[in-house]
Amino acid sequence: MANIISSKGTTVTTATTNPTTQRSSVLAVAARLGWFVAWVLLTAYTWFQVVEHGYVSGDAFDAVILTVAAVGAFILPDLTFLVGVGQTVERGYLPVRAVPFYNAMHRFVPPLVLTTFVGVVFDPLGSVGWVAFVGGLSWMAHVAMDRAAGYGLRNADGSR
Repeated sequence: MANIISSKGTTVTTATTNPTTQRSSVLAVAARLGWFVAWVLLTAYTWFQVVEHGYVSGDAFDAVILTVAAVGAFILPDLTFLVGVGQTVERGYLPVRAVPFYNAMHRFVPPLVLTTFVGVVFDPLGSVGWVAFVGGLSWMAHVAMDRAAGYGLRNADGSR
């Protein structure tokens, strides 16, 4: 806001724009849109793998295991909230003792490593490989979904 004295001697407050703020908000929207696209693609690819290797070319047991792996890995990062059960906090804050677990499970690198090394390198065609691969994809989809929704890592005090 800027105060300008008009020709009549009165003070007029005008809004000013900051190009840096506009640029950062455009980048934030672009980043969230990118995360949204990643979430959609990862989710679609996860379920393609579940159907392909569980329901089409596998048996009923494979289908159930891959489905449980996909759903479980998608839910798992948010189960870190349970670490803070019993600790009172303000609304919108995460309990301090849960923050390191939450942040570890909401980074993109651990599921990427799981997907790449366990799912592809160590057991590319075996059942453990497919479970790790599908689990890692689903975990990455969860992280991408959170980022697309505007949720990031927590600060040490549990705030956003």
